[in-house]
Amino acid sequence: MKALFPLAALLLSTCVYQAVQAQDTDAPSKDYDYLTRMHVPSAVIKCVAAFDHWVELAPKYDTLIVSDRRVLSARIDSDSPVFSIGDPIPVDKVIVMRAFAKSRGKPQWTRMDSRCGVRDGQVVGVSLTPDVKPKVVR
Repeated sequence: MKALFPLAALLLSTCVYQAVQAQDTDAPSKDYDYLTRMHVPSAVIKCVAAFDHWVELAPKYDTLIVSDRRVLSARIDSDSPVFSIGDPIPVDKVIVMRAFAKSRGKPQWTRMDSRCGVRDGQVVGVSLTPDVKPKVVR
């Protein structure tokens, strides 16, 4: 997706799911036990579970993959007081990970930047933004 205005593309292409139900992320299922054994912080595990749940319900995507390497190297930003500029939900932490998503009915995978907002140990928002870095033509 080429965009003339990167900020407009970011705002238009960001898929945000707010009000993630607490019961969905309080105790991630046994599917995520291996992440605990890998010493992944619980906030990151909750975010992975929230993304999995969100993709199940999302009309645009049918599959999301966050590799173990990306989960282990997730950036945890405790200095951000809000989830994002376009969605100013107060948060304690913002977790950022690279992911890959596949749109429904299409075979192509898209590199995504995933963001997850956590407040008081609960996921309060998730967003997926296609990574639209301009290609350098030489």
